[in-house]
Amino acid sequence: MNVFFDDKLVNPFIGAGSLGMIVDDFNGDNFDHTGLGFIGGGYIGVVGTGARPIETHPTPDKTPAWGAAWKKAVAENYLRTVTVSTHGAVMSHRGNHLDLDPTWTDHLGRPLLRMTFDFTDNEHRMSDHLTDRAAEIARAMGGREIKVNRRAGPYDIVPYQTTHNTGGTVMGSSPSTSVLNRYLQSWDVPNLFVQGAGAFPQNAGYNPMGTVAALAYWSADAILSRYLKAPGPLVDA
Repeated sequence: MNVFFDDKLVNPFIGAGSLGMIVDDFNGDNFDHTGLGFIGGGYIGVVGTGARPIETHPTPDKTPAWGAAWKKAVAENYLRTVTVSTHGAVMSHRGNHLDLDPTWTDHLGRPLLRMTFDFTDNEHRMSDHLTDRAAEIARAMGGREIKVNRRAGPYDIVPYQTTHNTGGTVMGSSPSTSVLNRYLQSWDVPNLFVQGAGAFPQNAGYNPMGTVAALAYWSADAILSRYLKAPGPLVDA
């Protein structure tokens, strides 16, 4: 959501991209979920992204989508707007999966990867709760106007909403329910180690990079200390 001010100037260029302040009180199990109707959570943050020219042109409600009035609103609000964002987790659901597309292929005729995904009631309830808390923070900031952007309807890949996809090569304790073992080693092909967020069964409230790096170090250590000395499965199926 956007908070518009009349008497305050904001520097959208300060610091590097994706730096800011985060409220973690509503992430994971950091709060009481009693009666809320969902599990999981996410963070609320004011994060600078360097005032990217295409993405950073917030305008108040009832502003025309184009034309002189739109240009005037962009100019007037460009340095007088703060964006308060929410970023929530997505739980694992049986209906969300990856498979080989039955129709579309690459230039060699191989089936392309197909993603089937949508939000469930759990994600919508969680998003509504986070948005309500963010709106409370936004109102306390004392702006002229608050423009709340609620998530509604099915998932849409078109608007940018962080592209940190996870899953597809899930790690686990059994080859019957996972692709990789705890060292990110393929259950089927012992000399194949798969790094990345594909090992996650679901997406947490934060971007996955920190955990991706930790798992990469963990896997690399196992390769150096164990696999290279005795190639083969590091975990018995």
